[in-house]
Amino acid sequence: MLLDREGPLKVLLAAGRSAALGHGSIVVVEGEAGIGKTSLLREFAEHSDNGCRVLWGWCEALFTPCPLGPLQDMGQLLDPRVAALLKQAAPPERLFPALLNALQHSGDTIILIFEDVQWADNATLDLVKYLGRRISLLPTVLVLTLRSDEIGADHPLTHVLGDLPSASVSRIALQPLSREAVAALTEQSGRCADDLYRITEGNPFFVTELLASETEPGRIPHSIRDAVWARLSRLTAGERKALEVISIVPGGVEPWLVRALLGVEADTLLDQCLARGLLRRDGQGAVMFRHELARQATLERLPPSLQRSLHSIVEAAISQLVTTKAPALLVRRVHHAASAEDGARVLELAPQAAAHAAHLGAHRDAASHLATALRYIAQATPEQAAQLYEDWAYEAGLALDVYEPVIEAHHRAIDIWRELGRIEKIGPNLCRLSRLHWRRGEGKAAEDCADQAVCEMERLPPGPELAMAYSTRSQLHMLHYRFDEAIEWGLRAIALADQLGQIETRVHALNNVGTALLFFRPPRRPRSTRRNACAGARARVPRPCGPSLHQLRGMRGIVQRLRAG
Repeated sequence: MLLDREGPLKVLLAAGRSAALGHGSIVVVEGEAGIGKTSLLREFAEHSDNGCRVLWGWCEALFTPCPLGPLQDMGQLLDPRVAALLKQAAPPERLFPALLNALQHSGDTIILIFEDVQWADNATLDLVKYLGRRISLLPTVLVLTLRSDEIGADHPLTHVLGDLPSASVSRIALQPLSREAVAALTEQSGRCADDLYRITEGNPFFVTELLASETEPGRIPHSIRDAVWARLSRLTAGERKALEVISIVPGGVEPWLVRALLGVEADTLLDQCLARGLLRRDGQGAVMFRHELARQATLERLPPSLQRSLHSIVEAAISQLVTTKAPALLVRRVHHAASAEDGARVLELAPQAAAHAAHLGAHRDAASHLATALRYIAQATPEQAAQLYEDWAYEAGLALDVYEPVIEAHHRAIDIWRELGRIEKIGPNLCRLSRLHWRRGEGKAAEDCADQAVCEMERLPPGPELAMAYSTRSQLHMLHYRFDEAIEWGLRAIALADQLGQIETRVHALNNVGTALLFFRPPRRPRSTRRNACAGARARVPRPCGPSLHQLRGMRGIVQRLRAG
């Protein structure tokens, strides 16, 4: 029974009808945990027109979110081409337009529901921004649910919501149930409605869970955890074991994984838990707790040693049953390996997950995966350790507003690479250090690192690292307005990059040289000054700043060589 939700339901249904006419929108449903966001959306799905397709996707509370988690959940149901691109880990510039095309030509009104976006990864937030700027022209409603008590002013989601077109966004802030609604729910329970309202403050999940528990009258639990534990204690040993195992996995648990974890009794135990209302199934058959708070309360009931053991079992089951390197499953394996405190497994899996996240542009998530691996740096080989420090520093430098830890990580990587005799790995770290120091306004330190990178790399046969060192030196000269030197070092970098086929370095160097040439150009003299034949007048005209005629001719040659290249 859905109470006190008539207004929000009307807003959602109106958005669906407008989308059917080709005027899509975004609806943000927000409120505290357990406020009834999912229940409202189920009611909306049931009352939607027959021409609507409702697709669900979830963001999970993993250590590091799965890139594009909601789209992974609904991709196959939405469009085979989108599903294929997801499987290929296609970059956003290919995947997002394909999704847009699928929505435009679906023939139906599409309701996309992204649940718990407070846990969304960077790539999902980018997708929300991408669709948000185009949603008004689509037969689509994008519904976002979020826990308002977990969203602060600095949360990335706050900035995303602020950037969405206001004309296309409706916000529904769900309020706790009224005292009358709680009284209506307790009519047949024999409970005191006033006491129940006081304890729960009208939170629908708290109310329904407390009403479902079989505690004695007058002994209402003081927290939802106590209510869940009380209910668990009245289950059979098999049912309790099933719930404890499933609680280890955030979100839904696929049937094949449940069978691997629970054996031949899996289906029977699941049916019993479903019948009791403790679990539910999603549209693809995965089972999950009826509410995340119940899962967390069940998990807290387990001793830490048992939690670690179960996480290890889950990770092993996924690795044995899945032969492909599915990105979503890889993220889950990292989560379970870290929770099991299996350092060797984390060191193996986390860099793979980080590489996939970085490929999708989710650099913050990539840094998070690598930070998880760094917790077990003592178990890594020297080469693994150096690469982890280097990779984390690179991703963190792109995504995080920190300097000291990133600089320190680069120095640690350099020290280890030097001990291993891997001089070619030192140059790239020094180049990145140079850019970091420049960003902090430390020009002298930036130039020292760039000079050291050139010296280190010139000790080796010419390679890509030397080309980038030259280009970094060129960049610093350009930033310090030393344009002659910037062009000279940039041409060295371009020549070596062309010889080695290093396109990225060539582009970097061309930018440096092109910027130097742009600012090197002298201003044109006023027309009246050029026509003035008076020697005295010419003497009073300021000499133009910039290069001499000889220098300009030399630069013209440089431009011609660049164009020819």
